[in-house]
Amino acid sequence: MPFIISRVNIPLSDEQETALKAGLGQAISLVPGKSEASLMLGFEDSYHLYLNGENSLPMAYITVAVFSNRCHRGYGQLSAAISQLFHRVLDIDPARIFINYEDIPAWSVADRTFDDKRNGAE
Repeated sequence: MPFIISRVNIPLSDEQETALKAGLGQAISLVPGKSEASLMLGFEDSYHLYLNGENSLPMAYITVAVFSNRCHRGYGQLSAAISQLFHRVLDIDPARIFINYEDIPAWSVADRTFDDKRNGAE
């Protein structure tokens, strides 16, 4: 289950959030074996972000957590797609879009636990 949480220092309209949701749903397929069908998204707008002591320009900090992809396949393409999406939808300069990747070695839902060692992850 991939999880993408986006923090931006500007307000998001419903239309912008919908466009980001659709774009991220498509982009996650750049990571082999991942799809929108299992994607969880979170959006935090008007978030207090500062870069070099400033917060006057639009910026984004995005965390992408992915289960069972220790070789980080597709991350380069996903980063490019996310940057293009946030630039197109929110007019954020790609130099002010920061993407953090987190590896999820195990997770659980509904009393069921998934472990990448047990599933033969790379």
